[in-house]
Amino acid sequence: MQGQFQPRRRLVIVRLFEGPVLPRPGTRHRTRDETWSRDREGVDEVVVCSSCHNILTSVEERIAINQAHIHTCRNPHGLVFQIGCYARAPGCQSNGIPTAEFSWFPPYRWQVAVCSGCRQHLGWHFTGDGFFYGLITRRIQVCSG
Repeated sequence: MQGQFQPRRRLVIVRLFEGPVLPRPGTRHRTRDETWSRDREGVDEVVVCSSCHNILTSVEERIAINQAHIHTCRNPHGLVFQIGCYARAPGCQSNGIPTAEFSWFPPYRWQVAVCSGCRQHLGWHFTGDGFFYGLITRRIQVCSG
């Protein structure tokens, strides 16, 4: 059906990992301790890239940072983004060197996070005392399994 997301496979994180490992170009993003499972029962919704429908994370990975899951943030160029915070997003790839400049969540440092499928900018990977992803709500969507 045109215009509707039809998942071919549903991938779900079943084991936690400690941090991102950048994949070789042209390969799917994986981390050293990550295990994938297909069609796992009990997970009804996944978060996907709005452009290519690559699975980024699960709705179960939503977290609150500074007492909120959703944040509205303005960058130094005046662009405003609404982001949702996620504990993990293995379908994203972090690019660049982490920087503390203009961080929306001090003392966390940030890197650009892109879709590992189509390379669209989806948000930011924040690292510090732990890590999380801030994904731009207009560039992701939740799909039922």
